[in-house]
Amino acid sequence: MDLLTFLSTYSDVGFGSIVVAVVVLIITGRLVPITTHRRELDRERSRGDEWKDAHSLSEQGRKSALEQNGALLAGVRIADKFYRDFLPPVPDEHTIPHMTGGSDVAVH
Repeated sequence: MDLLTFLSTYSDVGFGSIVVAVVVLIITGRLVPITTHRRELDRERSRGDEWKDAHSLSEQGRKSALEQNGALLAGVRIADKFYRDFLPPVPDEHTIPHMTGGSDVAVH
């Protein structure tokens, strides 16, 4: 197909039809001005940067909580060792606390 033949078949399409087509494309969002496109891309980039900042802040909080939990666990271990070494044994399913002779009487 020759270019001139192609153009001559569509030459009867008027200027108004082209304008209507462009307006319809703009209204439906298929044709966007370059400034609008760039503005939206910049917004998306800034939103991505916000998410990165929020993630790094969240990670800092998580690491801080992990360190605090480790310190608390060390304190609990010290307290547990103290109670096991210096306090009398706690009754369990093998001891009967209501029998005479103390709380550490074992069931035979």
